Amino acid sequence: MAFPKKKLQGLVAATITPMTENGEWHNRRRPVPERLRASPGCRGVGDKREGQAQHAAEIGADGIAVIAPFFLKPWTKDILINFLKEVAAAAPALPFYYYHIPALTGVKIRAEELLDGILDKIPTFQGLKFSDTDLLDFGQCVDQNRQQQFAFLFGVDEQLLSALVMGATGAVGSTYNYLGKKTNQMLEAFEQKDFSLALNYQFCIQRFINFVVKLGFGVSQTKAIMTLVSGIPMGPPRLPLQKASREFTDSAEAKLKSLDFLSFTDLKDGNLEAGS
Repeated sequence: MAFPKKKLQGLVAATITPMTENGEWHNRRRPVPERLRASPGCRGVGDKREGQAQHAAEIGADGIAVIAPFFLKPWTKDILINFLKEVAAAAPALPFYYYHIPALTGVKIRAEELLDGILDKIPTFQGLKFSDTDLLDFGQCVDQNRQQQFAFLFGVDEQLLSALVMGATGAVGSTYNYLGKKTNQMLEAFEQKDFSLALNYQFCIQRFINFVVKLGFGVSQTKAIMTLVSGIPMGPPRLPLQKASREFTDSAEAKLKSLDFLSFTDLKDGNLEAGS
C-alpha cells in the first residue's frame, strides 16, 4: 500500500496525562491532540485494540503504533506477527508502527527477526519505535532494511547519540518534554558532523538522567518534573504507582539548576565541570 513520502522523524515528546488529585483525567488541561495515535498495549486481540485502531482512522490520525500483548505473551515471531496483523487490518488506510519495549512487555522476540518479511504480512508497516538498549538488534534492523525506507525511532533517551550513529531517523521519549531543546542541539551538532559537541550534549543529558535513575525514576517522577518545569500541575499517577516524594522533586530541581539546562553555554568549549 502506498503512503505519502512523509517519514516520521525528529523528536517526539511522549505526552504526560494531567490528572486531578482523585485520579481522574483533568480534561481542562487537555493537550492539543496529536494526530499520530499510539495504542498503549493490551492482553490480546479483541481487548479493544481493533476498536482503537478503527477510532484512530475515523478521527484522522496519521498512523497507529502498537506494543506486544503483555499478559498472555506471544512466544514466537509468527504469533506476534499474526497479532499485529489483526490490529493493522482494522485501520488498513493508516501507516502502522510497532513499539518494541521488551523490558515492560516481557516479549523478548528480537525486532530484527520481526522485521524480516514483515511487509508481506503487514503491507501498511512503516516503522519501529525501539525502546531497548540492545544496539546490535537495533543496528541490524536498520542495516537489513535499508531499501524499505522505514522510520527507525529510538526510545532510550540517554543512548540516542549511539542510535543516531546506527541510523536512527528520530526518537520518542518522555525527557524530550523538558530536555528537548538540548537534545535538538545534539541532533544539530550530529548533522553538522561536530561529533565532539554532540557527545558533550549527550554526556550532559546523561548526567541528569543518571542522577534521577539512582533516586528512582519512572512515570511518577516524570510527572513531578513536568509539573516543576512547566508550572502546570500534572497531578498524581494512577494506582498502583505512588506520587513522587518531595525529596525527589527538590533533588531533581537542584540537579537541573546545577547542570544549567537553561543555557548550555559552556558546552562548545567542552566545559562540563559545572554539571558534575
